[in-house]
Amino acid sequence: MTVGLSRYLAQQPKLRDRSGRECLGAFDDSSKQSSRAVIVAHDFYGLTPQIRSVMTRFAREGFLAFAPDFYRGSVAQTPEQAKDLARRLAWNQVAVELGLAVSALKQRQPGIRVAVVGFAMGGAAAIVAAAAVADLDAAVTFYGIPQDVRVENPRIRIQGHFAFQDVKCTPERIAELDASLGQSGVSHELHHYEAENGFFNPTRAAWSPEHAEKAWARTLQFLGSALA
Repeated sequence: MTVGLSRYLAQQPKLRDRSGRECLGAFDDSSKQSSRAVIVAHDFYGLTPQIRSVMTRFAREGFLAFAPDFYRGSVAQTPEQAKDLARRLAWNQVAVELGLAVSALKQRQPGIRVAVVGFAMGGAAAIVAAAAVADLDAAVTFYGIPQDVRVENPRIRIQGHFAFQDVKCTPERIAELDASLGQSGVSHELHHYEAENGFFNPTRAAWSPEHAEKAWARTLQFLGSALA
């Protein structure tokens, strides 16, 4: 890491709880007085510039925005590297880190409401957080469903964005998620797009500007209601 980059990163705002413990990741607190916050959970490539740009985009919409770094600074350059990083990820630790970030954001001011928005692996992490973090108010998953996780908190609200051309989040798995959330009394809405996994990401071949913008508008509308 160059000296210039180290200095730049050192000057960036940090998300800390009342004890001073830092949540590792990128933080945009330009909307300092906001009563709404979004945690952006990265995909299996890591905390890439594209994920940081999504965090910034939320901040420009008036949210406090934080993007945790589950990989502790590692960013994959190839699918093979990404698979290796994801394989070494401890999901119980992901749940803990998301819980700590939710808590740190909620400590900033009374009444603040928090959502996790995640993409692919991060989308699965958003559902994990919905199941494990009692203080979380909403979760949005983009083409990510975890294995063997059941959300049973009827207070939380969930939104999902899924692609028809997706070998991971198949129609059967989406239907199972829909049924499970319904059985637990969890308010949810699941949207489907004639696209591929990764359609929201402009750095991927699957990127679909039309569907990405539609999903973004739906996400903002959902968060506007869920975090009101």
